[in-house]
Amino acid sequence: MKKQFKILKNIFYIKKVPILSSILLISIFVLVGCETFELNSEWRDREIIVDGRNNDWLGSMMYIEDENISVGLLNDESFMYFCMIAENPLIRTQVMRRSFTLWFDPEGGKKKTFGIRFPIGMQMRDAPMRRSDDEQNREEFREISKRALTELEILGPGEEEQKRMPVAEAKGIDIRIEASSGMLVYELKVPLQSSEEYPYAIGAKPGASIGLGLETPKIDRGAMRERMDDRMPGGIGRGGGRGGMGGRTGGIGMRGEGRSPQMPKEIKLWAIVQLAPIK
Repeated sequence: MKKQFKILKNIFYIKKVPILSSILLISIFVLVGCETFELNSEWRDREIIVDGRNNDWLGSMMYIEDENISVGLLNDESFMYFCMIAENPLIRTQVMRRSFTLWFDPEGGKKKTFGIRFPIGMQMRDAPMRRSDDEQNREEFREISKRALTELEILGPGEEEQKRMPVAEAKGIDIRIEASSGMLVYELKVPLQSSEEYPYAIGAKPGASIGLGLETPKIDRGAMRERMDDRMPGGIGRGGGRGGMGGRTGGIGMRGEGRSPQMPKEIKLWAIVQLAPIK
């Protein structure tokens, strides 16, 4: 029996500032299985430039409250277009530092048939773990972005099959991610069907139902908490830490005095996407 999953709302974005329309079109999505919901891809009625900006997605974003992200889907006869926007700083750093994978199942299920991992991610020791919105933190985030965005990985169709290549060599795939002004914007253009010109594709036609998975790696919370404690001012955080300031919750946490550091949240969800038919 189908159950109500969550209420999602269309969100309009103008000049990278989210503005809720005074009249919101509310769509109710339903569970198809555990953590799976239904989405519709709209027919592409405008030019989509994959540049890491959200200007082209006005009126086509849907907010997924449980994941604290917004997604948009469009397609034409040859390509599917995907956009994800995250304003939560923990999600932004999780995607940039740990990698992000989009999975596709052309049969409309949850099989990881074809995947695109981008960004690939970087070693956690190279990524400062500091909660701050100051200019130094933003500059470090920009540097992390530059280092993490030179390559992508094509995953599948075999379980152990993966190909790493420069982004510019992924024929037919146009992908970009930008993190600025407190917002992460991920854009992807991917072929629907493979050909000699476009060897990497979803394997579906317009009007078909496909499975779409969004995934960040599982977090080793114990190891991450230790890194976060180590990088707190004065090394405060672990029991008997430097300066003798007591245990984790007795010191100065990342969110203020007396609080433990806030941990990032993994993204792991599946949607059944109904592609728009040819008009």
